[in-house]
Amino acid sequence: MLVRFFLSLTFLSVSLFADMYWADDYKSGIKEAKKNHKKVLVYFSKEDSVACEAVTWTISFDKNVSDYVNEHFVAIEIDIEYDRREGYKVYQVPTIYFLDENAKQIGKPLTKIPGPEGFLKKLKEIENTAP
Repeated sequence: MLVRFFLSLTFLSVSLFADMYWADDYKSGIKEAKKNHKKVLVYFSKEDSVACEAVTWTISFDKNVSDYVNEHFVAIEIDIEYDRREGYKVYQVPTIYFLDENAKQIGKPLTKIPGPEGFLKKLKEIENTAP
């Protein structure tokens, strides 16, 4: 009985999380952004980083944030342990770059990521930036 309750609770909590779409890789993400006239969120992370885990939760599991990202951006995650991605300066993780549909940088990269409300505000500012 307790196991069934735990499984039901786990299923319910997982089903409440938002569906976040991440591009398969950098190249296909940039191609998709250009095709769909979307901006790009490039998220540099590291697998064992506690700070990155917190940001991943903010981006992926806050429904308002993930819905907004899915609608207006192509999200790309790059683990710096496996892909340094030439051309981007990443001195600490997490770091987020925003790009236009032509892969040109918009503003400064974020290294201090605010909570969901602050991040959503930043996303809206970037989205309303002229191409």
